[in-house]
Amino acid sequence: MKKEKVIEKLEKHCSEKLYVRLTRKKGGFEGTSTGFILDKSSDFILLQETDEFRVLGYQVIPIQTIKHVRYNKNDKTIHRILKEEGLISEVKAKYKVDLTDWNSIVKDIKATELTIISECEHPKQNFFCIGLLKRINKKSISIRYFNAQGILDKKNTKHNFEDITKLSFDDRYANVFSKYLRE
Repeated sequence: MKKEKVIEKLEKHCSEKLYVRLTRKKGGFEGTSTGFILDKSSDFILLQETDEFRVLGYQVIPIQTIKHVRYNKNDKTIHRILKEEGLISEVKAKYKVDLTDWNSIVKDIKATELTIISECEHPKQNFFCIGLLKRINKKSISIRYFNAQGILDKKNTKHNFEDITKLSFDDRYANVFSKYLRE
């Protein structure tokens, strides 16, 4: 799909609050995200994720990684079911996130004091970092990572903005897990 068409569809879905299925690609990775676009800038979208008829947390996605925007009969059916289940009322931005650039985005997310998940989904790099956002630099962030046993790293993990394909926050997995962390 041409970049202009992608942007046009993102704007339509954002303004009309339609359920959307996004195909995201960067380098050798391809992934999908589903949900509702709550806000959009020239470079980023704020998506409230949905999965299995549940309204979940938030994802900031760079527009340059979005290759296809889908809203077909299947997606219209999911939208209708979410509406009939009374879940559309849960679709809303609980936080103001300035989508101008990575610095403004992470400053606003850091202010929430929520656990974040920073991902680079490229097969050669493939990082998933969950933890508290500790530092914001010009070109990167530092996160106090915790592992699958909930043990916090002694040192922060640095992620360069250019490598991030998705940044999630107020996600049920991260929120619940972060209550059980230990040194």
